[in-house]
Parts: sequence; C-alpha cells; structure tokens
Amino acid sequence: MPEEIMDRLFEFLESIFSWKRDDESVHNCIISDSEYAEELQIQEALQASMADFEESLQREAGESSRNYCEICMEVKERNEMFKMESCSHSFCSDCLAKHVQAKIGDRFHIITCPALYCDSILDHSACRSVIPGNVSARWDEAISVATILENQRFYCPFKDCSAMLVNDGDEDEVILESECPVCRRLFCVNCRVPWHRGMECREVQKLKMEERGNDDLMLHALAKKEKWTKCPNCKFLVDKIEGCIHMTCRCGFEFCYKCGRKWTEDHWSCQKT
Repeated sequence: MPEEIMDRLFEFLESIFSWKRDDESVHNCIISDSEYAEELQIQEALQASMADFEESLQREAGESSRNYCEICMEVKERNEMFKMESCSHSFCSDCLAKHVQAKIGDRFHIITCPALYCDSILDHSACRSVIPGNVSARWDEAISVATILENQRFYCPFKDCSAMLVNDGDEDEVILESECPVCRRLFCVNCRVPWHRGMECREVQKLKMEERGNDDLMLHALAKKEKWTKCPNCKFLVDKIEGCIHMTCRCGFEFCYKCGRKWTEDHWSCQKT
C-alpha cells in the first residue's frame, strides 16, 4: 500500500480517537481514566494491525517479482527467467540455455518446450536474449543445415521402395540418371521419377503427376518412338496403322492425326510431317 495512503489512514484513525481530547466544541465532555486507557489500547491495536498489513503487502510484492523454474525447481528473480509465449511455462535462463545446447548436440534444429508432455516450439528469435551467443550461433547453423537438407531430400520414386535419398552432388554438376542405393533401380534426379529412357525431362514434366509412374513413362516413351498421337479430347493414345489422317477417337472426337487439331473439312492439306 502506498505510504501516502497509509499516512492518510492513520490521520483518519487519529481524528476519530482524539476528537474528545482536541475539539474545543466538546471540551466539556468528560471521560474516565479507564475509558481513555481503553481508547488508547484500541488505537494502538489498530495501528499495529495496519503496520502488519503494510508489511505483508510489501512481502507479497517482493515475492511476486520472483518465479519458479520448472527445470531446476528453484525460485529465481524475474529478470533471470524466460516465459514461453505459446504455453506460458517458465524456466530460468541457465536451464533454458543448457536445454537448447543439449538438443543442438543431438542434431535437433526444432526445439520444443522442456516442460513434461509439452510440444510447444521454442521461438529462436525470442530466446536470443537469454541464451549465450555461441549457443545461438550453433542453433542458427543447425537451422541452415536442416533447410538445405530439406531442399535436397527426396524419396525413391518406386512405391515399393520409397527410400529417403539426398542429392549431395555439386550444384554445377547436372546429374539426371541415377541408381537408388536400396532397390538398385534407375530414376531421374531432375524429375524425381523412374528413369525415362527415350524421353527428355521437359516432356516428362509436361505430364500430369498421375502419368509419371514407371509403366506410364514406358508407354509414353513407346508412343514417342512409334509416333503415336494423343486424342486432344480424352488424351487417349491412338495408333494409325493405315488410312488417312482423319481420325475418329473412340470418344467420338474427330481430329487430325498429324497435328492433333480438331478436324475440319479444309484440313486435308495439313502440312505437318
């Protein structure tokens, strides 16, 4: 409680008990010595109670500036503590720095709250002020390495393998055909699909994702070799064994076998070879 308020309260109490003694308007009021002694005792008791109350408030205010660390289980000053924004758990700076250092040593770059059963993520930028500079630098490096590995990491395109692979080749070195070290089958590093012999990467990348399986790629490679044409309407492959360039697909769409455009009567002179 502020000292000014305490002083005003004491003045008020004093005015209550001293009006019989000091107020000239009631100078003729007469009280006995025993009554006056009893009045003094009450006044002293109230003053003592108010002093105890003020002391307890000051003690509580002092304790509120201290916090409990959930790792070392010690009470620390507020400026020695770090409070998680996402979960509100509190830890002292020393314990938090040791926790981060231990996780980085275990090759973690995403570090969770050290509280039991808590999965909240520690904010690296928020922790910078409470962890040593060398620990923060190692954390930065771990995040950078993880980001690079994430970009270089992919999986074997064969569904019955799906081994995790890392492209650790030179950035200036173009590697297309590679062998999975687990299933020993060939795949394209650039397209991340089974090896597409007879097809260029740009052709593969024009295909829909569901058309990039091993069997599909083999079919597309064969279609390219045999010069089959794809119906522009249903995308079904059509092989012309004999006859003219006017094709009618099983879906009913009519098109030119040479250029793949919709058929018109003046299209007989298509110049595409």
